[in-house]
Amino acid sequence: MHFMKNSDNSWFSRHPYTVTSLVFLAVIVFGWQLLGWGERHFGFLLLLYFIITLGIRLDEISQIIGGSGGNPRPIPGQPESLATQLGEIRSILHQIQALLEKPPHRDDTEQF
Repeated sequence: MHFMKNSDNSWFSRHPYTVTSLVFLAVIVFGWQLLGWGERHFGFLLLLYFIITLGIRLDEISQIIGGSGGNPRPIPGQPESLATQLGEIRSILHQIQALLEKPPHRDDTEQF
């Protein structure tokens, strides 16, 4: 049963436009038959359909470009490089703190 669940999830992710279209078709038929929707309701649903379809397409484009899609996978060796980066940031912050703690240099030629 677990195998079928994985295959269903992959089918949905491979065919997002089909799933979206079927959901909107079901909503349109439900609204037309049971709720008596008219042209304005169908126009609004068509607008929502185009907006959602555009969102799906933009998500596909971002994944093609290299976005993680909200599911980043850890890179081997990442904690080591992260620790190195944090150490560098810490040393830079110590340098900034040392510069801020120095008394300001007074210029003898300037008079108030």
